[in-house]
Amino acid sequence: MIGSPFAPSLVIDPTGKTEMSNLATNLLNTASRYPCHPAVRWNQRSWTYMDLEEHSSHIAGGLLAHGVRPGDRVAIVMDDVPAFAALYYGALRVGAVAVLLDPELGPETIRHRVEVAGAHVVFAAEEGYGPLAPVVGASNGLCVPVGPAFMEQVVFWPRCPTLVRRQGDEPAVVLWPSAAPAGGGDAQSLELGHRTLRTAALRAVSDILVLSPGDTLLTTMPIHGLVGQTCGLNATVLAGAGFVQIDSATPTA
Repeated sequence: MIGSPFAPSLVIDPTGKTEMSNLATNLLNTASRYPCHPAVRWNQRSWTYMDLEEHSSHIAGGLLAHGVRPGDRVAIVMDDVPAFAALYYGALRVGAVAVLLDPELGPETIRHRVEVAGAHVVFAAEEGYGPLAPVVGASNGLCVPVGPAFMEQVVFWPRCPTLVRRQGDEPAVVLWPSAAPAGGGDAQSLELGHRTLRTAALRAVSDILVLSPGDTLLTTMPIHGLVGQTCGLNATVLAGAGFVQIDSATPTA
């Protein structure tokens, strides 16, 4: 283990009596304490917490420039872990609600869920962007393709170094359970608040994963799923650890 042991009192009140501003506070706290610690890695790309904080601040600035305000829905449809993390925390910083969608679901299900969620902005992997763009555009929303050069363009977006204060019971994330509902049809979405996600991450760090700053969490679970949130990205950021997603179908991974 690298660095000092995890100290939840420095990040979150485990009693739940102290109201933190928003889930993105975890990233700002960790980036301040461990700027050079590895944060996320995927394929050949690796970011430190300083990198992730800076990229998320540019995403937040871009969202504000496009008129996104607290409570607006921002959909993220991709597997790219660094880009996902920057978009996720960028949306939370401006008080938006991150709508998390599995890009493997297929265009019909994704379009339906984007419509049901009422996403104001959709960030979609470049290969899945085509079918989504007309639907999002028809509702006066913005659909942004995320390709290999996307993060290089983001550095030119305006920076938003602060974050919007949110109450614990206000929604932070909308996602869908992995299990299919009985009788067919689409599953019901889950709306999770800032307090719920912070508490789940704290329990994952302290009781399930036992993460310390500088540790690395290797995982095959989807980052956009419920477990990928509670025992994945949110937990590693809270602890100051690193998140590495590997492909379970690749024998050498």
